Amino acid sequence: MTRILMLIIAVCICAVCICARPIASARPPQSSSPHPDEAAILALVDRFMLAVGDKDPAAMAALRLEGGFTITERPAPSGGTLVSRRVFTSAASTRTTEYRERYWDPTVLVRGSIAVVWTPYELWADGKTSHCGIDVFDLMKEQGVWKIANAMWTVEPDACPALRPKDPSRIRPARE
Repeated sequence: MTRILMLIIAVCICAVCICARPIASARPPQSSSPHPDEAAILALVDRFMLAVGDKDPAAMAALRLEGGFTITERPAPSGGTLVSRRVFTSAASTRTTEYRERYWDPTVLVRGSIAVVWTPYELWADGKTSHCGIDVFDLMKEQGVWKIANAMWTVEPDACPALRPKDPSRIRPARE
């Protein structure tokens, strides 16, 4: 009887030890040095931001994978949030508003041929701040070239004071 009791206790201890082990994370290990492709990834995001400001749908299309989409979250007029989805298009812009978008302090995660960029941003419309928020870009490296697969962003009209960087030299892209 004692041997059976000892065996049961041993099995329970083993089960607890196995269950208590940390589960391996899918998140890439943090490193003090940037990924070798980080500069190319951020240069792609810079070119995309400049193409938005230049109203250049051909340049935007050249930087994206076909079939990608955008998702936007913004305050709903009646309270709560409104989420909109649309497929990337190459249609010529008919807008008359002049936009300029800048971002800072991007977090770049890369694993193999996929990457994610998460970054605060500010959007100006006709020279005035419209809103701030968070941009998220999903990227894919295809035949050695990074492209934007999808983009998501929040529209937060009151978030600029909290999100803006204290040091304006961190704002990208640098072109005014």
